[in-house]
Amino acid sequence: MQMRDLVTQVVVERVKEYFADSPVGTSPLPAIRSPADAAALAELERRSGQTLEAGYREFLLLTDGLEGFSMLLLGCRDWEPGGMGEAAEEFRETVLDSEPEDVGVPLGAPLFPVAVNGDRSQGIFLIDTAGPAEERFWWTGEGDSFFFTGFADVLGFLTDAGSYNPKESLSS
Repeated sequence: MQMRDLVTQVVVERVKEYFADSPVGTSPLPAIRSPADAAALAELERRSGQTLEAGYREFLLLTDGLEGFSMLLLGCRDWEPGGMGEAAEEFRETVLDSEPEDVGVPLGAPLFPVAVNGDRSQGIFLIDTAGPAEERFWWTGEGDSFFFTGFADVLGFLTDAGSYNPKESLSS
């Protein structure tokens, strides 16, 4: 499925949930942002310390993050001072303290947050294991640990958890 179609599907599902709320409007309004530009992507890649996965790069070229979801899908603008990137970094530090090698993340592997929930208890990281693992994304928090090959798989899972069977450990 094309990235544009995946983003559309995620937004459609979230808008349905928003209007199903009673009363309407009690949850955050879903929002699509304007696309990131090449300079912002280059800065984000520099900040992450790794090459951006192709699907995440394509996502940012469509919408520089998505708001109004259980997890904010971070874009380039979220790393500006006062942005949600700061909350994502706090969650990253918590994760690093919790021994991620227990689920197969190599010690010292770069972890860069691409999503975080409001209470900093769940997040999704771009990972670079510099090894044989094909997985580039790790969803963790609240006892969950899911690994995804690409960002398209993450979006598919957000829309329909039965659409993808993620690994729970890199070593499995």
